[in-house]
This record gives sequence, structure tokens and C-alpha cells, in this order.
Amino acid sequence: DSDTDSDTDSDTDSDTDSDTDWGACKKSCDEPADCVPTGADVTKDENNWECVADGYCNLLGCQNAGECQTLFPEMDNITCNTNVTPQECTLPCTSAANCAIADSPLFGEDNWACESDLCVHQGCNDDTECQDAFPAMEDPACAEYVDPPMCTTSCAEPIDCTDAAVTADLFNEAHWLCTDGACEHKGCTSTQECTDSALGAGYICVF
Repeated sequence: DSDTDSDTDSDTDSDTDSDTDWGACKKSCDEPADCVPTGADVTKDENNWECVADGYCNLLGCQNAGECQTLFPEMDNITCNTNVTPQECTLPCTSAANCAIADSPLFGEDNWACESDLCVHQGCNDDTECQDAFPAMEDPACAEYVDPPMCTTSCAEPIDCTDAAVTADLFNEAHWLCTDGACEHKGCTSTQECTDSALGAGYICVF
């Protein structure tokens, strides 16, 4: 996925640092055209974004089935699910079994729901699925604090979520929680943190 939102969009937790306001790094904009990433596919063009009033990009997702069919020409019946936010390309279904991808740990029948006759991915079910899907990753965990749950780094304490090679304040120990054994990024405290990170200029901290 080439969404330009950073991974700092994750849930903020109010259990700690109650005096700190946490935001998310978002790409700044004056108009939707500013949001289009380099090499964007047809579901990330100018008409797939909005530049919200506070001056940052918000992904709207696919606009119609034609965009999805252009992006996935091998899937004749793929369509755009307008019932989710952001809207996304998906397949029609009568049951979750229609959505399953064989031998795929994160896309089996139990990872899907068939809602309004469209496949909706429900995320990972447990740590084992993440470990099977990412064998090169050291002990990944299924983060249930995200909706839908997603695979992330496992932890016993926040420092386990840091990377010694990453020196930006945005990713230091103070910016992480260890939530039920899974790393949770709390977000940014200032725009400077966003611009000083690998995201670079053009990103702002949105509260």
C-alpha cells in the first residue's frame, strides 16, 4: 500500500503521559493534488484524496469499480467497497469462503467477513498467523488494539519497540507503548518531530 500516511496513525493510549498531547504525522497540503505520491496508482490519484480544512491529506480510497478493474485487471468481478473508510477494492461474496486466498496465513477464510455481499478483511487472528506470514521477522505479534488487527513487533516493554539505527525522536522509547505484548506507536508531539524523521519536510503533526 502506498498510502502516504505514516505508521504514526496508530491509536493513542491515555494510560500514560496524561500531560502529553499525541498526534499523527500527516502529509500537508493546499489542495488534493499535493497528496498524490510519486508513481501513484489509479486509486491514489488526485480524485482519491481530500485536503481537509486543517491542511493535511486524507485518503478517500477508490471511487468506482472501474478504478479497481484498472488496478487489478486479472480480477474481472472486483469492485469498490463504498461502505468502508477509506473505500477499498474488494471482491463480491456470499460467504467468507469466497474471499479466502489458499495457503495465505493472513487471508484465509477466518480472516474475512462477507458484509453487504462484499469481502471485508478482518486482520490477523493471533500471533501464530503473523509468525507464519512473516518468518523473517523476529517473533511478530498480532496487535488487537488496531481495527482491524495487524501484525507488528512483539514486546515486553516499550524499549523493545525501538531500533538502535533510528535516532529520530519520533521513534524513541518515549513514543512507544507495549500493549498486550505488541508495539503501539503513540504518535508525534510536534511537527518538528515529523520533519526530523525519515518522513522529512511536508509532514505536520495533526492533533
